[in-house]
Amino acid sequence: MTSKERVLKAIAHQEPDRVPVGEWGIDHDHVSRIIGRHTYYRNRKDETIALWEGRRDEVVESYKEDYAELVEKLDYDIITVDLVPLKGYTHPDPPRKTGDGVWEDSQGRVYKYAASNDSILCIDPRRPAKETVTAAEIDAYCAKLDQLDDSIFELVDYFGAKYGEEKAVLFRGIDVYDSLMDIFGGSQEHQLILPLIAPDEIKKMYRYAVEYNKKLIEHCAKHNVLICMQGKDFGMNNSTIMSPAVIRDIYLPLIKQVNAMTVEYGMIPFFHCCGNIWSILDDFAAAGYKGYQSIQETAGMDTKLVKEQYGDTLTLWTGIQCETLIEGNPEEVEKEVRRNLEFLMPKGGFIFGSTNSVQFGAKTDNYLKALEVVRKHGIYC
Repeated sequence: MTSKERVLKAIAHQEPDRVPVGEWGIDHDHVSRIIGRHTYYRNRKDETIALWEGRRDEVVESYKEDYAELVEKLDYDIITVDLVPLKGYTHPDPPRKTGDGVWEDSQGRVYKYAASNDSILCIDPRRPAKETVTAAEIDAYCAKLDQLDDSIFELVDYFGAKYGEEKAVLFRGIDVYDSLMDIFGGSQEHQLILPLIAPDEIKKMYRYAVEYNKKLIEHCAKHNVLICMQGKDFGMNNSTIMSPAVIRDIYLPLIKQVNAMTVEYGMIPFFHCCGNIWSILDDFAAAGYKGYQSIQETAGMDTKLVKEQYGDTLTLWTGIQCETLIEGNPEEVEKEVRRNLEFLMPKGGFIFGSTNSVQFGAKTDNYLKALEVVRKHGIYC
């Protein structure tokens, strides 16, 4: 059975030969250790600096070469790809270093190094906030889609051609949030308040959001992509980040349209969503999603209960909690993985991976131990 056949069998809620394996993301510290060299793959700090310095092609080539080697070494069944900066990309205002872990651009915007995930973040984005949008602005956004540069799909094209017949290529760039919200600018707080005070203004962006995602879906369908996945975190530790009623009113109509397009083009819609989303899980299942990744038990998403209630409709992509990879030891990893295999494997509908990603600073040996346990005990026949 090929990896692609294995994944398709699991999604059909049938038992394949063994549990399929893959990751939404695995950060560069683990990749570098496994392949034995520096990589730009999910290396947020080094990649940011390289792009500031005009080294886009070097970054993308590293993604292709290093991720392909990782896929071979770990025998992944799922290959996760995303958009990349367009060919010839140059940063319009590259920041200069002004101190230890601090950069500043010509407009006075400050960037700081964040050790928690090894990234560089702009702490003062200075994006004007607005609460309304005009028809002319929407037309301008839509017009840009006609000039969408195909070089942003370089990873999609490369991995689709290299592995698309054998493995399950997953595109993680479906956008059901920023495509609606980006035009309004402002801070995260502004964008969380906006759905309460200007829902009809947000809905004006449906036309653009549908057309943008259609462009992504059409391209993926031509390049051997099997799964299209969106990754907005609608959950927090105890509840959804906004009212379930707001999510149903503003975002679910777009989600349904995008998922329907995905199916129309012969692909399968998945979602990644951290946090506690019990209150909207019925809605997401009814919206056409076939897979759910990032089942966060520390936020109250009991994996066994999710399997019992949604195991016949959603393929669950889970198996080892991120916290265990960070804080646990190999014995705790084995215990957790074997426990999860017992109730997640029956009747298929299960893909093994971390509950979010293999995060920067986690213990690589813990992750490798988890894979070892799955390879040994995740056999159906």
